Amino acid sequence: MFFFRIIRLGWQIPFLVMNIAIAAAVQADEPESLWLEAEHFTGIKGYCWPMGDDSREMRKTNGYWGLSGPGWAAEWNQGGESGFMSIAAGSDEQQAVASRSVSIPRAGTWYVWVRYADWREQSEQFEIGIRQDGQAEKLSSFGKLARIEEDNEMKLYWDWAFAWDRATVELTNQEAEIRIIASQIQPVPRQIDVVVITTDSNFRPRTKEQPTTETRKLLESLRTGGMRELRPLARRNLFGAINAEFANDHQQANMATFNFPELWRTRTFRDSGFIYLWNMTHTDALTTWLGDSPDRVKFPYNIIDPETRMEFESVYGGRDDVPIFSDPRITPTFHGVGAGIFATDPTTGEVLPTGQRFANWLDQHPDRSWGMMMNYHPGAKVGPAGVAMFEKYRARYAGSIAGESLGYFYPEAPAMQAATASSQTRRQLVEAFEPLSLAANAEKYRAVYDRDLDSNPYADVIACHSVGSMAFAPVCFRWGARTVGYESAASTSGLLGMRWACMRGAARQNEGLTATYRSCNFGDSSTIFSQGSSFSGPQNILDNYYSVYSGAGMTWYKFDIWYQYMAGSSMFYHEQGFDEFWKPGGTTAAGKKPVQLSPKGKLVDRFLRVTTEHPDRGSPVTPVAFLMDYAHGWEPASFWPNSFVNWHQQPDRFLHSDHEQMLQQWLWAAWHPIGPESEKPITGVNEVFVPGIFGDIFDCVFATTDVDRWKTIDTYPVVIALGEIELTAAEGQRLNEYVNRGGTLLVSARQLTGPGAELLNLPPTSEKRRANTFRWTWNSTSNDLQSCAMFDCIPVQLESAAGAWQSLAETEAGDSFCACADREAGRIIVLSVPHGLTISRALHPVSALLLAHLSRQQMPIEVDGEVQWLVNRGDGAWYVTLLNPAGQGKPQQGILPTDYRQNKTVTLRTCFALQSVSDWLAPDESFPTDQDNAQQVTITVPAGGVRIMQLK
Repeated sequence: MFFFRIIRLGWQIPFLVMNIAIAAAVQADEPESLWLEAEHFTGIKGYCWPMGDDSREMRKTNGYWGLSGPGWAAEWNQGGESGFMSIAAGSDEQQAVASRSVSIPRAGTWYVWVRYADWREQSEQFEIGIRQDGQAEKLSSFGKLARIEEDNEMKLYWDWAFAWDRATVELTNQEAEIRIIASQIQPVPRQIDVVVITTDSNFRPRTKEQPTTETRKLLESLRTGGMRELRPLARRNLFGAINAEFANDHQQANMATFNFPELWRTRTFRDSGFIYLWNMTHTDALTTWLGDSPDRVKFPYNIIDPETRMEFESVYGGRDDVPIFSDPRITPTFHGVGAGIFATDPTTGEVLPTGQRFANWLDQHPDRSWGMMMNYHPGAKVGPAGVAMFEKYRARYAGSIAGESLGYFYPEAPAMQAATASSQTRRQLVEAFEPLSLAANAEKYRAVYDRDLDSNPYADVIACHSVGSMAFAPVCFRWGARTVGYESAASTSGLLGMRWACMRGAARQNEGLTATYRSCNFGDSSTIFSQGSSFSGPQNILDNYYSVYSGAGMTWYKFDIWYQYMAGSSMFYHEQGFDEFWKPGGTTAAGKKPVQLSPKGKLVDRFLRVTTEHPDRGSPVTPVAFLMDYAHGWEPASFWPNSFVNWHQQPDRFLHSDHEQMLQQWLWAAWHPIGPESEKPITGVNEVFVPGIFGDIFDCVFATTDVDRWKTIDTYPVVIALGEIELTAAEGQRLNEYVNRGGTLLVSARQLTGPGAELLNLPPTSEKRRANTFRWTWNSTSNDLQSCAMFDCIPVQLESAAGAWQSLAETEAGDSFCACADREAGRIIVLSVPHGLTISRALHPVSALLLAHLSRQQMPIEVDGEVQWLVNRGDGAWYVTLLNPAGQGKPQQGILPTDYRQNKTVTLRTCFALQSVSDWLAPDESFPTDQDNAQQVTITVPAGGVRIMQLK
């Protein structure tokens, strides 16, 4: 019987294994821990760069702690800063204080850990103070003695290394103010990354490891067993209704009933298919591909190194089979504002020769598109003749790329501060900075065209943030952008699946396009296979370092190109685009080799060849949506730790709160193990490509007062509300309609406000209570009591609620804090733990259980195994993207061999009989199934490898 319960109740395995006697586990308090990012404290003003130039005041803070980060090479080579940022105080600082109020869950002995910069043969003394009512401040000093050996490798390179040190304090279970204090002059700046307060005496961090929680143990147990045994909690899936009594309907599903929503179909520019915008900046088009020579290379191309370009032109001149560049999807993209390629001569008013020749090229290739890239360009006048030419070819204009920017316009700070000064909510904030932003963008284009060409000049802008992409994707579509992009990188808390869930969901909701801005960046480094853009001198490790062995590396590049394509990117923009060919070798025995594809070029060339052979990639299947406010403002890797990356110029307002913490904690659970991965020393892939336990089955949709933009919400069988959302009556009515039409909606306490929240008719609650144990009652046969971190619950009064409510989770005292009720064709679930978080602001285990149960039996194909996976529905076939980031640890600078001991064996399970299984990237390999009408196939994904599986 005991064995049966472990198999049946897979989510309970970690609890049962750790504590054979459940009663003993419940009696012992679980460790409590608070993880406090230094940049989320108040009292931070301006910036401080401890490794910066003293002559430029980069190390001065003038009475405050300053924001520091993201770091340079020193930080990235030490694993990166926790949470992307840190804070620092100048060496002469004697009165800088940063503070934060927290709730201490219980009284007792607490350990205060700090990660900070330990300088070589210098002291960097600072204090951590803890104030509680009626008690003297408890002060702990750090940084006086070296915690890292003085000739440690990191200290020899950078003169400092990140160290952990701890102190011990006695605290009571009440509110506390945590203070980081720089109270005396020191020879070097003080740099603080994170403060951890824990009751766990065994906690010993190495890099960025967080204390273990019951929620994390639960999530990890789902990977190792028990996921498929979970009882589904959603009312329906994409096949129709789910049997609430846990039958085998999913395994017996008829694929003819699968309902792929039309609104999910991947959109492309002009509905003409995927295009690859290629940077044409470095090659003089007029004397090369737009020239008259019959021996010219006939296709748009770009090569920066003169020697490589000369030999490339000699080899491929006049030919029709040029690797990469003869592909018709390569779309020439020029540097400038608006239609800068059609700029006119200020004397004659005629379009300049390059623009004239390009217009001829467009006439000769009526099926081809074109684009612009505006990064840092001051803009040039496009006179009347140029405007006329632009309008002639505008239908084929893919847009104007803005890398790391909303569009390279910047409203005046005083005007932004004045406009947003009275904003009290995030929606009010957007409404305040929106007119200034759109006016600034319009003025930018008015200066180029001498008039307004459109009622909405933002339509052609393609904003491609890395940092800021989560916050601004729904806002850019609100502003009228046709396309919104993401600039991919290896070191921006990338979690590419999460960022794609946000961008894809916003695009579907607005019937828009998506773009991928391709670079190869990692911190302040980039992988470059050319002489012209490399900074490869050894001394440059203190600044930007671009070379063959720097940056994200080719495994990242390979993963990125395939994942983003299969995730639904409408177009790629190639930022570099000048080093796909090279002449490797040198003046030693190896000699210089003939011109050939560089490592980067080899990946691009194969990508183009394979996707030509398999033009149908389908569209992602994502049955679970996270509902967020369009003005949620959150970015997981922010250059300034407040809403909208401080675009609004209010640095002391809209700071990190329970709203942001809820988004981070729930999304990190949805893509577990991103938490453990982000605590490791960062590599090119570990924070970007994560083998999530649920797979990439999620989108984000956005609540907005324009309820017409809610059109896609009904396509998702499950919607989970995240963050704080202010609902108008129309929004509340629309959300209620979603439930009545068959959707399953999960909401947590304290996240919905406004008149629309009342229309959901949530059950009444009683006074808040505190607990550290619970029972999960949905799964069944067991009512075992489970221990967890201390949490507040607001008991749901089921007996007083309208409708038939069923309890899903209760405290030891019998208070229900999670319950569900069926309404018409749908279901509503209420979690009355504020934001679904514990007192220490970590995710409650029940929040993770809800994610697990709501995702069950939603996918037509599921993958068992430690790989990242994504499922697409194509015309007559299914496509499963599999990426194995294990075994390929690429540091910021350098390269390591692949550890093929970390190949991963995975099983693809389908709810339909398999007729054939093949791999786009290994077409000669066979994948036999076990039997006729088989519904599963086993596949090995090599370490650092990608498979694109086609299932029929």
